[in-house]
Amino acid sequence: MAVAALGAGTARAASGPSSPAPDPHPAALGWTDVNGKWVQINAVHPHSMPDAQHAPVRTATGGPTPKPGAVEPNNYNFQEYYHGGQDSVGVTTGPPRVYLVYWGSQWGSPAAGANGDVTLPGDPVSAAPYQQDFFKGLGTDGDGWSAVLTQYCEGIAANATSCPAGASHVAYPQPGQTLAGVWVDNAAPSPHAANEPQIATEVAAAAQHFGNTTPESNRNVQYVINTPEGTDPDSWQELGYCAWHTYERSTYGTIAYTLMPYLVDNKYCGTNWINPGPRGILDGYGIIGGHEYAETLTDTNAIGGWTDPTGQEDADKCAWIPEGTNGGLFNLQLATGSFPVQTTWSNNDHLCMGSDPVYTNKPLLLSTPCDQTARPGSPVLLPVIATDTASSPITYRASGLPAGLSQDPATGVITGSTQATGYQHVTLTAADVAGNSDSVSFWWGFYGYGQTGCIGIEQLLDGGFENGSATVDGTAMTANWNPSAYNIITPSTLHQAHSGSWYAWLGQDTAADDSIVQWVETTPGTTGATFSFWLNVDSANPAATGQDTLELQLWDQFSRKEIGVVKTWTNLDRTNGYQQQVVDLTPWVNEGLGFGSTVGVKLVSHEAGSVAQTAFLVDDASFKLN
Repeated sequence: MAVAALGAGTARAASGPSSPAPDPHPAALGWTDVNGKWVQINAVHPHSMPDAQHAPVRTATGGPTPKPGAVEPNNYNFQEYYHGGQDSVGVTTGPPRVYLVYWGSQWGSPAAGANGDVTLPGDPVSAAPYQQDFFKGLGTDGDGWSAVLTQYCEGIAANATSCPAGASHVAYPQPGQTLAGVWVDNAAPSPHAANEPQIATEVAAAAQHFGNTTPESNRNVQYVINTPEGTDPDSWQELGYCAWHTYERSTYGTIAYTLMPYLVDNKYCGTNWINPGPRGILDGYGIIGGHEYAETLTDTNAIGGWTDPTGQEDADKCAWIPEGTNGGLFNLQLATGSFPVQTTWSNNDHLCMGSDPVYTNKPLLLSTPCDQTARPGSPVLLPVIATDTASSPITYRASGLPAGLSQDPATGVITGSTQATGYQHVTLTAADVAGNSDSVSFWWGFYGYGQTGCIGIEQLLDGGFENGSATVDGTAMTANWNPSAYNIITPSTLHQAHSGSWYAWLGQDTAADDSIVQWVETTPGTTGATFSFWLNVDSANPAATGQDTLELQLWDQFSRKEIGVVKTWTNLDRTNGYQQQVVDLTPWVNEGLGFGSTVGVKLVSHEAGSVAQTAFLVDDASFKLN
C-alpha cells in the first residue's frame, strides 16, 4: 500500500483504399514511444487502499516534533489471506532485485561516492547513497527483518492463511545482491507534477534501460522511481501519502514498482522519526522504503497476493507503531549501516515482528500460470517462468496441451492455435542439469465467447459489509466503503441482510444524501468491468413518480470529479426482497478515464420528503474485471 505522510500490414477499412490504415500503436490502448521503441503500457492507478502507505496524523504533545496518532487503526484482529495471484503472480519467489531510478535532470550529473554509491548534486541531504546502502545491506548480518516476509507464498488456494510444505515462498535476499542497478535518467527534467501514465512510462524506460524486456526478466524485480526535490508527483502532498507501490502490464510483462517522492519535502514522512541529527533526517527512506519493498514482495501484483480482509497488507498492519513498544519501529543493523524500519505482520505469530525464522525454497521454482481462457483458432503466446538459483540451463515440458499448441523446451513459451473447446488441465514441468525440478498445473479454457485471459480476481474489499464497518473512532469512520454516516453500514434488525449480518441501509437521512463509495483499481490491459450487488427497495412512498432515488455514480479518484450517473433506481422499483443488479461499467471506465485508472463506485440515495420513506438496502457487492 501507499505510505501516507506523517501528517497530513494492416487491413484497410471497408470504405476503400482512400481510408487511412488503422494506427498500429493507438495511445488509447496504452502504446507509448519509449526511447524510439513502441511499448504497450497500462499503469495501475494506486490510490485505492490498499497500495499506499499514509503517514499518521500528528497531534501536538508539547514538543517541537509532535508524535503521531494513527491515520487508521492498525488491524490486529485479522490474519493476512492469499488472493490467488494476479496475472499469475502472487509473491516474489526468486531472490529479490531492486533497481533504483533517479528521474530527471534536476538530480544533476552522477558521481562516484563512498562504497561505490552514486551521488548526485541535486540531492542536498544525500538520500540516494543512503537508499543504495539500505538495499545493498539486505540479507546481511543475520537480517531477521527480511526473514519475516518469507512465510508468505503463492501457488496455493485463494483465501488460505498459511502455506503448506513445499509451497513457493517469498525468497530471502541474497546478501549484498538485492540492489541490482542504479540509473540516473537526467536527459530531461522530471515533470513537476508527474501523472500516473508518465510515471508508468518511466518504469518501462527503466526496464528497457536495464535490459529487462521479457516477462521472465521482470518476474522477481521491482523498480523504485525516485523523483527530485521540490516536485509533486501524482499529487503526493495533497493526497496525503509518502510513497506507493503498484504494477503495470506491458509488452515487457508485468512490472512491479514504487513511486518514491523526495521524502524530506514533507517532514511527516519519517524525518528524525527514530534517530536524531542529520542522518535521522533520512529515517523515512528506511521506514517507508522498507514498507513498500516488503509489500511488493508479498503482494507483487496488487491485490493478488496477501492482505487482510480490510485490505491492509503486511506492512500496513504494523505502520508507525512507536519505537520501544511491542511491534514498534527499530533500527535494523546491516553490514552497510543502521537503518530504521517498521515491523511487518506475521501470520505465524499473529503479531508485528522484526525477526522470524527463514523459510527456504527449492532451488528451482516454476510460477503457476493463472487459470485462464482463450478463443479457439486465435494465436496463443503464454510465457512459462522458472527461477533457478543455480542458474542452470532449464528444460521445459508440458502435458495436456490441446492439438495445435506446443511448448519451446528451451524457453518454456507456449505458442500456436487450437480448435479445441472446453477446459484443458495442463501440467508444466521444468528441470535443470543439476537434477532439480518443479511442476505446476492450471486450467485452460477455450471458448468462442466471453472473456479471455486470466480469470478475474474480486476487486472489492468487504463486499458483504461483514468487517465491522460501522465502527467510528469519534472523528473518522474506518470502513472500506467510506459511508457518509456511521450507521449506514449496519447489522440493524429493522431490515435484513442478504447474507451474513451486515448490510448498507441507504435512505435514512432526509437532511442530507446517504452514500457509500469504494475506490477500485481497474487493472490495466483489461477491457471490461462489471459491478453487481443485491438490492432490496422497501418503500412506503405512495407517489406515482420516482421521488426517492438511488444513483450509481462513477468517480475519478485523482480529480475527485464525477464521471457520470450510471444508473438510477427509485421508490417505484420496489423489489419485494433482494434482487441482484448487474451493471456493465465498461463504457464509463473506458470513455471516462480509460482502463488502468482508479475509480470510485458510489451509491447515493436521496429522500424527497421530510420523512424517509424508501429504504435502499445493499449487500454482497462485487467488482470484476475481464
